[in-house]
Amino acid sequence: MIFYKTIPSKSTYFILINFCLGIIFALSFEPFKVPFLSLFVIGIFFLINEIVSKKFFHIKSIFLYNGISFGFGFFLLSMYWISNSLVEFDSNLIYLLPLPLIFLPLLLSMFFGLMQIINSYYWNDSNSKLFFFPVCWTIFEFLRSFLFTGLPWNLISYSWSWSLKYSQIVSVLGVYGLGFLTVFCSVSIFSIFINYKNRVYFFISIFILISFYIYGHIRVINYNLEYLENKIRIVHTYVSQDQKWSNESINHIASLGSNEGMNIFPESSFGMSSNWPANWLIGYIKKENKRYFNSISYNGSNYDKKILVPFGEYIPFSKILSAFFSENTFVKNSLTKGSNNQIFEENITPLICYEVIFPSFVRNSISEHTDLLVNISNDAWFGEFSGPKQHFVHALFRSIELGIPMARSSNKGFSGLISPIGEIIHVTNEKKLTFADLKIPKKLESTPYRSYGNLFTYFLIVLFFIIGYAVTINNNHNLK
Repeated sequence: MIFYKTIPSKSTYFILINFCLGIIFALSFEPFKVPFLSLFVIGIFFLINEIVSKKFFHIKSIFLYNGISFGFGFFLLSMYWISNSLVEFDSNLIYLLPLPLIFLPLLLSMFFGLMQIINSYYWNDSNSKLFFFPVCWTIFEFLRSFLFTGLPWNLISYSWSWSLKYSQIVSVLGVYGLGFLTVFCSVSIFSIFINYKNRVYFFISIFILISFYIYGHIRVINYNLEYLENKIRIVHTYVSQDQKWSNESINHIASLGSNEGMNIFPESSFGMSSNWPANWLIGYIKKENKRYFNSISYNGSNYDKKILVPFGEYIPFSKILSAFFSENTFVKNSLTKGSNNQIFEENITPLICYEVIFPSFVRNSISEHTDLLVNISNDAWFGEFSGPKQHFVHALFRSIELGIPMARSSNKGFSGLISPIGEIIHVTNEKKLTFADLKIPKKLESTPYRSYGNLFTYFLIVLFFIIGYAVTINNNHNLK
């Protein structure tokens, strides 16, 4: 069915439409998580590419602008909460709000823009685009996850967070593999509007989606929740940034601890002090000579955060900048990245703040002895709406991928205990200091993702690229 002739020809309309589409796309994620919306949005985005290809065949820059406008709308709504951190740090810096509110979404939107440039070169009348498009989308999700320390926030897989059963497939595919097949299913379903002969792709996609649900349903109903004998205490705090390190706040937080079992406290909740009971897993700022680390102390072991937040915990090129701005507080007090060969309790994998959003990092951090993932965070920087909810969901997906339970302690935000299949055993975001004594669930023996990581996704990328290339060659041959 060819319908693109009904769309206005002015390219600016497409830019505006894509911006609105990006905003709608953000509604697929926490805290909105509209079911199946991501499939609909990506399908429309794909059809717009088809329309632009027909109407503006030689103007590849329109693909670029459409990608940037789509990405800008998406990141503007889904990550606006980052601007709250600037106000929390210093309300006098409100004049800098355009940087996190506008510049960051615009910068991240370049990933969609560059993806669209590549799309413009392979787009043709054949079905090769059905295979190239998910390849291109997934590669750029990988790039966004690793370039410039990476920010794999709200990858498309997280749009399935509304369904525990659908989310189970990440135990096999990981978030990148689920994202890949989500895009493929979406464009295949909507390709029927381009050519009715594509109905075979439509039915293949429906079969894939039904298979995901069946796999998840079987996995959830067959899971038997079993516990280890030892208990843990998860402490949840609700302390504002300006009061966080006062003696009164620290003493109040410490009063929630006990001498039994492992007690887990939020990120940096004890200031620069580590002199607390050995069974307390605490977050604090460690000073070593003239260097500072965002650290965890537990039972004589220490862990220093390995993935630091750019401009939040460190200033890029701070060593060079310190020569010119030696008295600048940001430059002088940048935190130091922890080394890669740290030794910690072998049955615990510690994760500080947004380290938990990096799937490959978390997988590479565990060992065969890991029984519990522990994520401590300070979500007070990010308000009380989107940011903390998205952060908690990202953490939840790590448990599903690896089949290992997670204990999470946060200042503000969400604290709780997550089972190896992502069921929420306990969660709180109460506006008070509180704690919960809980038993640790037993981990699963293994998961395909824990064993093989992203190998299946790499295989899909290569396979679909080969198929897409073959379809292109065949199409060119038929045109001769």
